[in-house]
Amino acid sequence: MVAKRLLDNIGRRHTAIIGQTRSGKTYATRFILKKLQGQGIHTIFFDPKHDDDYADLGVICYTPMQVYAKLLSKTPKIIYRPNPEKNKRQEELTRVINLAFEVSKTKGYKRIKRVFAIDEVQLMVKKGGNDGIERLWTVGAGQGILGLAITQRIQLLNETIWSQSENKILFKVEDRPEYLRSRNLDHYAELLPYFQAPENRYWFYATVGDGVWKKHPPVGEKKERTGSPNNMRRLRLSRWQS
Repeated sequence: MVAKRLLDNIGRRHTAIIGQTRSGKTYATRFILKKLQGQGIHTIFFDPKHDDDYADLGVICYTPMQVYAKLLSKTPKIIYRPNPEKNKRQEELTRVINLAFEVSKTKGYKRIKRVFAIDEVQLMVKKGGNDGIERLWTVGAGQGILGLAITQRIQLLNETIWSQSENKILFKVEDRPEYLRSRNLDHYAELLPYFQAPENRYWFYATVGDGVWKKHPPVGEKKERTGSPNNMRRLRLSRWQS
């Protein structure tokens, strides 16, 4: 299925996930990271909002040296909650990324594949860029460290992230159709009414390789009540399997 192929691609190439608030991107990001963890891929989730929706994605750290200790102990699942002050969290992101690179060069750690996910990535980019993000998205794949950026609008994305992310997942976004067309997303601009329709809430549009994009239903499951409390049926929304 399309989703299985997409998941495999995320484990091999950089990824950008874009969607406005309540579009489904938080749930999908968490779902994807858990699937990657299940494949033995180590993850670091950089959580500037200290969001409890992501709290089960790993051991929570508050300083770069705490992360370093977890990297050295080969802890497979890490969450980093940075200082809320803008300049400090930007510096901490670069520091944590650099520590991941440092460890990846050490004997006994070179075979570890890692996905470094950054929520609200636009908050981490100073004017002119962010050294850590630039390093991650330009040379990380060659060293087994992949970036996964999460933000609300395409227009907020760092240009390096957009151009170097072979995997792109678009939920309902607030970017104007004119802007989407300027980014060669005419096909998505034409589908905006589809993704904005209430019945298609949480659907997304994603690359599946070779420049091909596909619509995809929501990930996970939900329960739907039909009739009495004893008459419950599980509605499968997406099966991320072959």
